Amino acid sequence: MEYFPLILLSFLLILAIIRPFTVLFHELGHAVPALLMTKGKVAIYLGSYGDPNKSLHFNIGRLEFWSKYNPFTWRAGLCVPSSADMSYSQRIIFILAGPLASLIIASIACYFTFAFDLHGSIKIILIIFLGSAIFDLFVNLKPSAKPIALYDGSFAHNDGYRLKQLYYFKKLPATYETAAKLYNQEKYEEAGALFHEMLEKGIKETDIYRLAIISFLQTGKFQLASIWLDEFTKADTLDADDFSNVALAYAHINEHQNAIEYNTKALLLNPEHKYALNNKGYTLNLLNKFEEAIPLFDKAIEIDNDFAYAYNNRGLSKIKTGLQEEGLEDIKHSFTLDENNAYGYRNLGIYHLDRGEHVEAIDLFKKAKELDHTTHGINELIKEAETAIYKA
Repeated sequence: MEYFPLILLSFLLILAIIRPFTVLFHELGHAVPALLMTKGKVAIYLGSYGDPNKSLHFNIGRLEFWSKYNPFTWRAGLCVPSSADMSYSQRIIFILAGPLASLIIASIACYFTFAFDLHGSIKIILIIFLGSAIFDLFVNLKPSAKPIALYDGSFAHNDGYRLKQLYYFKKLPATYETAAKLYNQEKYEEAGALFHEMLEKGIKETDIYRLAIISFLQTGKFQLASIWLDEFTKADTLDADDFSNVALAYAHINEHQNAIEYNTKALLLNPEHKYALNNKGYTLNLLNKFEEAIPLFDKAIEIDNDFAYAYNNRGLSKIKTGLQEEGLEDIKHSFTLDENNAYGYRNLGIYHLDRGEHVEAIDLFKKAKELDHTTHGINELIKEAETAIYKA
């Protein structure tokens, strides 16, 4: 018994060294099938759930590595294929290959170690490696409903839960797979109609809500999106993107307090969610709270210096608070980033409308509508400018 503490310490030290390899082989197990089954890039994160900061970064062909410098922090890992267009069978292979890879590698290593009767210390190390792989398999394939918070504010689940979801979706009507393919092809009009049909039939899964609402937002069907918002927001697995999309739908139907509330929820999950920052600031602009909005646009621009919409919205805020030259510079700069920026034309039109330059305002509003007919409040702004000309 006097050697027990030393044995225990040695075991823990070996385990600490082995665990990073278990995580590495697990994520490679996901990555290799994804590379073989898709044509897109695949990213592996070692030591985080998608955090690229303070990481060693390199590429091997289409495989991208983001690894924390200290291997002893590799308790977590994430594999992200860029292609979302995988069949059910391919997704099952992708998910299962992760936990199986480390188990298979450990089993083969143990077999040859004992077959060739290698040194006892090597046998001990590989037995611990095998135990780590078995533990990894059990933990990952046992379904857990507890969401895993990713670096970008979204949520994921362990491999077992994802397999369970796939099994459930496999039982759904063929409509779901058709709708998902249309969605991945950015055919939002057709996809939205199919998702709406499933929701009306009572097939109410979180992913169906999510994809339906995004499809409606993409096609400007904000009222239809709002129909399902109340039910969707009762789910306890919403991520930052979900809250931001819910907020956007509320903003378009002029429920501004709800829009602010859900953008705030998105920012609590991910303080660097640039769309939530921009959309919350935009809603504050609609409420004439321009000074409150500016810091939100500042932060969105700090996160993404090429974010055209944050520039044009900050431009309007500055104009409304008396910083006219700075505001116009922001709007002009937004056009250098995106010349088809509908909200840039909208906000520049508001500037001319406030100055009584109604003809210029109408031209800009019509340009905004031409670029994006869903531009918020654009018909009302055109009518306001035309009424002002008529009265004059």
